[in-house]
Amino acid sequence: MKEQWRKWLSDLQNLMLPRLCPVCSQRLMPNEQFICLACSMDLPRINLNPIDDNAMIRKLWAQIPVETGTSVIAYRHQSPFHNILVNIKYHGATELAFEMGRWAACEITSTTIFEQIDVMVPVPLSRRKMQKRGYNQSLLLCNGMAQVNRLPIRNWLHRISDENTQTHLNEEERIENTINAFEADIPINEHGKRILLVDDVFTTGATMTACAKAILKSDETAIINVFTLAYTV
Repeated sequence: MKEQWRKWLSDLQNLMLPRLCPVCSQRLMPNEQFICLACSMDLPRINLNPIDDNAMIRKLWAQIPVETGTSVIAYRHQSPFHNILVNIKYHGATELAFEMGRWAACEITSTTIFEQIDVMVPVPLSRRKMQKRGYNQSLLLCNGMAQVNRLPIRNWLHRISDENTQTHLNEEERIENTINAFEADIPINEHGKRILLVDDVFTTGATMTACAKAILKSDETAIINVFTLAYTV
């Protein structure tokens, strides 16, 4: 009886407030979670393998020592799949962020990246953005990933400047915008951990570089690895 009641409420809610696919805006079927089956099958997956030498890693090597790194979605601004990130970052799609994190972790379990990680550290938002948005999408991605890899999450990073948005900045401007933007506070008993930095999208690597430098300033024995949901191609 209780299950029937829940199903009735769910059907009523879907009728009054239909769930829509963030990519194509079509109504989701009851068996579809957050993205319709057609769009899920068409997701522009990216193969950043091997995890210890790929385009992402090479962009970072000039600035910071990185052991491994990968991503799962090829990001193009003009693609309708861009709407996934827009919804996650700006439209309060917290459940979508969590589910994308869980899906991404399942996608990369075929690699050995999680075998080389002790903790996940989400890239933080500024206080102003956190107050406005009410959530950190990178932390939500971590929460979803943790459902699969069972790794602990540590909020060791803090943003110490209210940065301007980087959406329309070029590479040089992005680097300037993130210099000294972060600080890390890693307890001494946690030094030497193999850290997976987690963010939503990798464009120039400026944010990851600044976060990694902050971590290494707090603990020079930390080992840096990186993951983003999307990688700009």
